[in-house]
Amino acid sequence: LSKLLLQLPPSCRSFHASPKPQSLVLVAHDALTSLHSLTGLPWAHAIPLFALTLRTTLILPVSIYQRRVNRRQVALAPLVQSWRHALQHETMREVGHLGPIVAQNTLIRKLRRKQVEIYRRWGCERWKNFLGLVQLPVFLVTMEALRAMAGTQQGWWGMMTGSGNVPDGEGVLTADGLTGTALIPVESAFATEGALWFPNLLLADPQLLLPFMLSGAILLNLFGHKPVALGVWMTRFRRSMGIVALAVGPIMMHVPSALVLYWVSSSMLAYGQSLLLEGLMPIAKPATPCKPKRPMR
Repeated sequence: LSKLLLQLPPSCRSFHASPKPQSLVLVAHDALTSLHSLTGLPWAHAIPLFALTLRTTLILPVSIYQRRVNRRQVALAPLVQSWRHALQHETMREVGHLGPIVAQNTLIRKLRRKQVEIYRRWGCERWKNFLGLVQLPVFLVTMEALRAMAGTQQGWWGMMTGSGNVPDGEGVLTADGLTGTALIPVESAFATEGALWFPNLLLADPQLLLPFMLSGAILLNLFGHKPVALGVWMTRFRRSMGIVALAVGPIMMHVPSALVLYWVSSSMLAYGQSLLLEGLMPIAKPATPCKPKRPMR
C-alpha cells in the first residue's frame, strides 16, 4: 500500500495546514483601516466611529426586528391565555383520574404547544428572542482584529495577565494563522493617535480609567433600564452578570487601550440604542384577564 501511495501521479493534491487566504478577522481589519483612511480621524476617534458604524448597519436592524417580535408576543398573550380554560377541560377528561400533579404537568405541556403554534402562525417564534446574540461574533471578530493591530502575540489570557502586551518589533504577528491574524501588520499609528490620558493605544491605560469605565458601561446595560418583573432565574443571572461586570475592570487593566476603547464605545452605544428603542418602540404591559368583583358561586 505504501508503494502505491508513493506512485501517485503529480497531479494529485496534497492537503496541509495553512492559513486561509481570507477570514472575517481580515475583513474587520480592512474595514477599520479603510474607515481610518477615509475619515482622516485619529485612531482614538476612528475606533468609536467604527463601533457606531457596525451598530447602525448590522446590529440596529436586527434589534428593531427583535423588538417587533417581542411586541407581537406581548400582544398575543391574551390569545394564548384564552386557550387555558378549554385545555384545562381537555386535560381533566384525559388524565384527570391520574391525580392533580399529572394533570398540572399535562396542562403546562398543552399550553406550551399551543403557544408555539400561535407564535409560529404569527411569525414570532421564541427563538427569535435570541437574535441579539448575532452581535457577539461581530464583537469578537473586531476585538481579534484590534488585538492583532495592537501587536500582541499572546492570546486573551496573556493580555489580561499583562504578560504579552508589548508590540512586536518586526511588524507581523507570529500567530498560528488559523484566524488570519498572522497576515495583519501592527498598526504603528496606534502609538501616537491616542487621546486625552491614553496617548498610546498600544499600551494599557496608564490611569486605569478605561477599564473601570468599561465596568460601569456594562453595569449600565444591566441595571440602567426601567425595572421589569423578572423570574427567579433571570434575577439570579442578572446579578451574576453584575458581579462579572465588576470583575471586568481589574481583568482588563493590562489590555491595550485600543481594545478597551472599542469595548467601552460598543457598550455605551448598545445602551443608547436600547434607550432609543424603548422610547420609539415601547413594549406595552400584557393584558391580564378580568377579575370579578365578587367570587363566582
